[in-house]
Amino acid sequence: MSFTLQFCCRTRIPDTGMFYATSARLLLSAILSLACVATLCSCAALVPSQRPQLSLHEVHDFGARRVAFSPSGDRLATGGHLGDVLVWSVPAGERLSRLSGHDKPISGLLWVGDRHLVSTDRRGVITLWDTTTGNAVTSRQTDAITSLAWWPGLQHLVTGHADGGLRSFSYPGLEPLAETNLASRVMSVAVEPREAWLAVSTADRHVRLLGADLQTLETLESPPGKVFELQFAPDGRQLAGGGWFRIFLWNMATGELLVRNTEHNGAITSLDYSPDGTQMASIGRITDARVRITDTGSGTTDRRLATQPLCGWDVRFSPDGQYVASSSEDGSVFLYNLGIPYRPTLHQGPRGTD
Repeated sequence: MSFTLQFCCRTRIPDTGMFYATSARLLLSAILSLACVATLCSCAALVPSQRPQLSLHEVHDFGARRVAFSPSGDRLATGGHLGDVLVWSVPAGERLSRLSGHDKPISGLLWVGDRHLVSTDRRGVITLWDTTTGNAVTSRQTDAITSLAWWPGLQHLVTGHADGGLRSFSYPGLEPLAETNLASRVMSVAVEPREAWLAVSTADRHVRLLGADLQTLETLESPPGKVFELQFAPDGRQLAGGGWFRIFLWNMATGELLVRNTEHNGAITSLDYSPDGTQMASIGRITDARVRITDTGSGTTDRRLATQPLCGWDVRFSPDGQYVASSSEDGSVFLYNLGIPYRPTLHQGPRGTD
């Protein structure tokens, strides 16, 4: 008898042609799930890793989906599965405010300056918050949102949608500016640092470059799998995308695609470049919760960070590169200090193991 891992150690029993009573199948599935969790935890603990400096355990019910550092780096915003948005001090981890207005999972979270925070949810609501007062400045209803990006030079917000739509909005009024449809679910949007174009990945494995009018300028070489998140290198010379087990790297001068293997055992749903572009942080999801810091040039692992208790959601560098924040399915948020010497140790248990 065999089983496969799906959705954070949920199991699927293959059809063997044998008849199982419903109760027996449920019991067997539960046993296999527990065995899977135990195996992942025990095997993961065999790899030395760096513990988080700050562990905010289960601060979002049913999952912490998004993290975002303020430009000054002294605050961290987190968004949850139930639509709650929290703001924390860095590095102390004191909760500064709770922003209430969403009732669906947070799908996008970013700062515009140190005062304003923008959040989006899966129901299609965009909200601009004043973090000094905790009040919503303005809000707009659209279609289900999957991703969010900020275009600083144009002062535009760009949203990707589940129906393949792509929209831009003014800041701070959130007035609609441009719209197009790419005929496939938008997975991620990212603005090139020099602001020449916008990169968009869709569920049909296409990666496109678009202009400010949201019209396609170029279609990049298709990767051998879906791209869950896109990020540009700080100098704009490289575009990175997270896929199943691998990271896709496009040379923006030549368009050449490099497929790089990683230590992840699942979907790399989030990645981020360090501010100086020399390192990349990545986090796994769906049978994986590893957090890795790798060398951008060679792909070698510089640091193995203790994993989240359950499947990872999001990972981000702080603006000064000293910290990395990550979030996970169990609602926890971890903060790792990269400014200390790397002395990995073995950890036992489901919280903060590798």
